[in-house]
Amino acid sequence: MPEGRGSRIHPERLRAAADLLDQAAAADDKAAGRFAEARVDSTPFGISPQARELAARWAAALAAREADARVLGDATSDLAGRLRMAAGSTRSTGFRGRLAVAP
Repeated sequence: MPEGRGSRIHPERLRAAADLLDQAAAADDKAAGRFAEARVDSTPFGISPQARELAARWAAALAAREADARVLGDATSDLAGRLRMAAGSTRSTGFRGRLAVAP
């Protein structure tokens, strides 16, 4: 959308973008679930201290990825909600301009 031309934000485009973000959030949740499953299913192999250390590092890495995926999914879902709210407000107020998204 070119700046300065008074382009109107189309609510249907915002809703479509929100739908895509919802799909991405669902994928993030699915990935988090897979990381959690892998962490629960993984068991230390061997009895050596090196094997136990490797298994512990693997479990920690999976836990970190699970947490990352959940945070990303939540943020993506929040953004989808903001887009839906913006889609509703553009129709009722005739809003023209750019949407700012907080990090």
